[in-house]
Amino acid sequence: MTTTSRRINEYTALAGIVKDLKAIVARESKRPQGCEDLTPSMLALLEEEIIPQLENELNWEPSDADLGYGSEPPLTADERHTAAWQQHQAMHN
Repeated sequence: MTTTSRRINEYTALAGIVKDLKAIVARESKRPQGCEDLTPSMLALLEEEIIPQLENELNWEPSDADLGYGSEPPLTADERHTAAWQQHQAMHN
């Protein structure tokens, strides 16, 4: 018998963990005072630090500076083609 293992995308796994953490916070917030499973400091840590930081990383998109483009975004293929054609025309005039 052969088994195939499927690669798990770790970002997808973390997104699921964040969803689970939010569900824990929601359940815990509904419990009557004195019946909570988590300490107030643990609940605050989840709500104020852990979940926001994970979401920030999962939703991060690099800026042009992060990608090394400086102040201008990269040229599109059409812009590169037009510039090359203009340079070609200038060389043959």
